[in-house]
Amino acid sequence: MRKTIALLIMASFLLLAACGEDKEPLTEGQVLEQAIQANADLESYTTEMKIDTEIMDMIVSIEGTADVTHDPDTLYLDMTMGMTGISMDVETYIVGEEVYMNMFGEWFITDEEEMGLESFDQLNEGELEKLEAFADQFEMTEEEDQYILALTGEGEEFEELIEPYFDTSMGDLTMDIDLEEDLSDITINSFETEMKVDKESMLIQSQTVQAEFEMDGESIQVTAEATVSNVNEVEPIEVPEEVKENAVTEEEWEEDFAFLEEEMSLEEIKENVDYTIPDVTFVPEGYEMTESYYSSDDESEMVYLIYEDEDWNGFVFSIYPSQEDYDGMFEGEETETITINGNEGNLAVDDDGFMCLTWEHEDVFLELIGEESEMPKELFLQIAEGIE
Repeated sequence: MRKTIALLIMASFLLLAACGEDKEPLTEGQVLEQAIQANADLESYTTEMKIDTEIMDMIVSIEGTADVTHDPDTLYLDMTMGMTGISMDVETYIVGEEVYMNMFGEWFITDEEEMGLESFDQLNEGELEKLEAFADQFEMTEEEDQYILALTGEGEEFEELIEPYFDTSMGDLTMDIDLEEDLSDITINSFETEMKVDKESMLIQSQTVQAEFEMDGESIQVTAEATVSNVNEVEPIEVPEEVKENAVTEEEWEEDFAFLEEEMSLEEIKENVDYTIPDVTFVPEGYEMTESYYSSDDESEMVYLIYEDEDWNGFVFSIYPSQEDYDGMFEGEETETITINGNEGNLAVDDDGFMCLTWEHEDVFLELIGEESEMPKELFLQIAEGIE
């Protein structure tokens, strides 16, 4: 999570302002050069950013608004991170070397070194210098009050430009992905970015990024857009006294939300829990159980089984000792009542076709998750009917 916060800030630094007095016509390289030179004069700004990453028919979304000041270095970030059906809100204050974060409704305090942000200005300069290296590849057009810089290309030379956006979206919301290793093996099929620069102030007012690349045979699309406003108008940010008074240490926060997750065989799980693990008697052709986990914390526990085919299509079957253990994180757009083996259940389907079916079965509470693009609703319900 700390890495994602840091990378979101890094990505936003591609959009910082540049102020210049030179009224002569500027080349692409001069526009970028002036932006870098003006960093030391930038006192404060607000940036709004949205990054969507699509992989394996799943969309990972980051939306955030940040107020940033320099001298003193302070930041307030309010963002939402989500996958289809699941979202999480995060607030962050950075003042000097202290970092206050709110996740799952509780504030905790850490420090700037844990965030990997030794200096806002260093990141600012570094990200803009990445763009300057491509100065001779930019194309520039002009409107009445704006320069429009566009960069289009493909290949490994663009990895360093796409990496912050990919890391930000995927770094904490994916499992079993070694980003540092896998990013060295990606193939950039296309990269496009456009920046709109105000002619009078040399402020980069907005930027968009679109990229498509492949990793481990999977196509990944990244779309990002950002705006910069309130240049030199943001007051230094102070951490509210209520936040300071209620913040716990990071260690205490981790203890509050600590949980045990252990991969075990289904037979081992059945031996270790004191409730019934129903059998999945109907599995579609080509599917098999690939992973099985037992998870618990101080307040709840669950077992979840993952079924996949060779194309990574899959469904997840979860078992809870009771409905009180169920966290109910899936947010469906449409719901309907379904009868499963004589038991009343609730089927939620969101706009992207993710299906979540929940129902009680004897002494346990069950959840089945799948996707309409991978299996029709009728087949999904047939799996549920086969759970005994």
